[in-house]
Amino acid sequence: MPIFDQGYQHWSGELTDHGWRWLTITRHGVRIGMKNRLLRIALLIAWLPAAVLAFFLCVWGLLEQKSDLVQPLVPFLAAMIGPEIVNDPKAYRVEVWTLAYDYFLLTELRFSMLVILMVGPGLISRDLRFNALPLYLSRPLRRIDYFVGKLGVVVVFLGLVLVVPSLIAYVLGLLFSLDLTIVRDTFTLLLACIGYGAVVSVSAGLLILALSSLSRNSRYVGLFWLAVWFVSSMVGTVLAAVNEEHRMHHQYKRAVEAEQAAQAARPSQVAHPVQPEKTPAGSKQRAGPPQVDHQRIWADIQREQREAAKTDWRPLFSYTTNVSRVGRHWLGADRSWEKLAETVPAEERDRYLLENMGAQYPWYWSAIVLAVLVGLSVCVLNFRVKSLDRLR
Repeated sequence: MPIFDQGYQHWSGELTDHGWRWLTITRHGVRIGMKNRLLRIALLIAWLPAAVLAFFLCVWGLLEQKSDLVQPLVPFLAAMIGPEIVNDPKAYRVEVWTLAYDYFLLTELRFSMLVILMVGPGLISRDLRFNALPLYLSRPLRRIDYFVGKLGVVVVFLGLVLVVPSLIAYVLGLLFSLDLTIVRDTFTLLLACIGYGAVVSVSAGLLILALSSLSRNSRYVGLFWLAVWFVSSMVGTVLAAVNEEHRMHHQYKRAVEAEQAAQAARPSQVAHPVQPEKTPAGSKQRAGPPQVDHQRIWADIQREQREAAKTDWRPLFSYTTNVSRVGRHWLGADRSWEKLAETVPAEERDRYLLENMGAQYPWYWSAIVLAVLVGLSVCVLNFRVKSLDRLR
């Protein structure tokens, strides 16, 4: 039986740059994720709002050109956004594009939460469950490479939901507009969409990775994510609604009492008050209660509600509200609503803005909350996944 001497053999291959070794983990995770049929269906459904956005931007571009193709849709658009805006579409181009993207990103945010639920829970929990970390260490891999590779999986799928459809819809809107000035007017929207996708990907991606590192069972991680998504949204919505109802009740009661007191004090200030008329039976007719101008009172209440919404911190409990608040600030949605409100009668503007603008507290409050969540997520990942250093 021959015996062969198996000694050291020189390897003649090429080593890749250390900064790109995370890409192998990302490619593997994306390949595994795309085998999930439910995930593929969710991605296809998530592109439906993008198709609606692209169709709307194309219609608006044709409307700016006064094309005959969109004349059948003019009455519908006038009823939806106002005849004054439809009659002068170029003057409201930026506002319409901004609000269209605002609605689109708000819809896609919900799909993003669903995609993360399908992709994220098993990214680290399965490695912990099957003790796969030594396999990663069979290559020269740092902890940061492992984390970036796992985060890249989330970034790729969220990019397919948020960024790529935004870019395609933007290009189609430009093609149907046939006006080069639209690039100057709307280019900031494109940057805002990319930044919005980055914020969602980094904050939500690190958060789901931190949750995934807390348990070896991906089902528990999925429940944790549902709690972050649904429970936080419900808590923020309920707290804000209860506070708004309580404040509205007290404002209305105070306004009615002030109105009644003011009207009751007016007859005593008249020099010769009119004597009450007598009824046919000879008895005096009793004066009725002071009439209250409810329309003016509700207008004052809505104005106070708008001012109070600027300091209402209760929506901060909702994770999706925080993400949406930062994105709406970058898009400039509030400024767009304020300009569109100029087409509404003055007595209805406060109600119009209150119904459409949403949370009005300073956007950097939400940015601080997201930064704190990112910091906590990094700390959890650094504390839980230490095997990469111990097994090296």
